Amino acid sequence: MRNIITIFGVPIDNITKEEAGRITLDLVRSSNKTCKMIFAPNTEFIMKAQKDKEFFEILKLSSLSTPDSIGVMLGAKIQKKQFIERIPGQAYFREVLRVGEKEGLRFYLLGGMPGIAEKTKENLLKLFPNIKIVGLHNGFIEGSEEKKVIEEINELKPNVLFVAMGAPKQEKWIYKHQKELKVDVAAGQGGTFDYEAGRIKRAPQFIQKIGLEWLWRLIREPKRIFRMSVLPVYVIKLLVAKDKTKGRFDFERKI
Repeated sequence: MRNIITIFGVPIDNITKEEAGRITLDLVRSSNKTCKMIFAPNTEFIMKAQKDKEFFEILKLSSLSTPDSIGVMLGAKIQKKQFIERIPGQAYFREVLRVGEKEGLRFYLLGGMPGIAEKTKENLLKLFPNIKIVGLHNGFIEGSEEKKVIEEINELKPNVLFVAMGAPKQEKWIYKHQKELKVDVAAGQGGTFDYEAGRIKRAPQFIQKIGLEWLWRLIREPKRIFRMSVLPVYVIKLLVAKDKTKGRFDFERKI
């Protein structure tokens, strides 16, 4: 049984990046051929889930959830627990590609603005020359086009579908089409394609290591201040919940 830390009912696996890659491979190879959902909760996810019941319930149905932000790490510490490491979405993405290149997995990239998925593939092939990216499409799909994209995905039969539409849109999209998608795993990837395509630059390694990547992004994208304003509210709610009841943090994953 995997170690899970729950924050306001949202389950997050306490694992390393390498373990996340191995678990994803196990899910691909599972005899259960239903599309398994993989998410990367951060502070914004958790706070949105408190107001959006559908989103909350979807997050609880994941087969794997990775700790994506400093806020999630802090949430564990307030409970006197500790995640082994933070696994940013891009770090998980590259680990799965590394494993997938070695194991011959097939990938499909869905998301981003027009041209971003193409540039992402181009850059990834420089890092992983033998990776099998069998298809891609931008994240702006509606109506009949959505049906065509799903048909294309199913025809190409990728093992892993990466969906980068931002939360909660990507999680709701995966859940809505879970029974239609003939893929082993579908993983929400947020802004990962933007990073891989070079549209957005990640903070230098030393800033990532000291947990200030959020500040780096805020300086480069001042408009994010409205999104980051949820952090103090989140911390206060965690402290209050800790004092009032332990039950708010209980969860048992059913896979």
